[in-house]
Amino acid sequence: MQAELARMTRERDQAVQRNSELSQDLLPVREQRDRVTTAHKNCKRMLVHVLGQRNEAGHEEDTLRARQLELEQQLPNAEEYNEYLHEEIHQLHNQLHPHHLLGAAELDSEDEMDEGPELGAAPSGDEDEEGSSVDSDHSE
Repeated sequence: MQAELARMTRERDQAVQRNSELSQDLLPVREQRDRVTTAHKNCKRMLVHVLGQRNEAGHEEDTLRARQLELEQQLPNAEEYNEYLHEEIHQLHNQLHPHHLLGAAELDSEDEMDEGPELGAAPSGDEDEEGSSVDSDHSE
């Protein structure tokens, strides 16, 4: 029985020794597994973050496309209103400066009578600038 006990003790010691050796061999493998697990978690967090950014950018793009469509639909109305205001400006200018209309009509009739334009009959600089600024934008 003592021989049996000694044999079992020896087997147990050998098993403990082998377990210790295997644990030492497993230590680098466990460390590698932990590094890979940490890297995997970091990649997963980064992926979730990037997907969130992509979804946010997609939402922003959809919003901007809808806004662009809305503005494109409003553009013809704005252009029509712009033309209306442009004509209104001409009418108001002509009401404020009726002498420009008369002066232009007189100059036309004088030009028809005379073959050459009169050199000394040029209008003053202020009136010419006002008239030309309004008429120059009506070249459409």
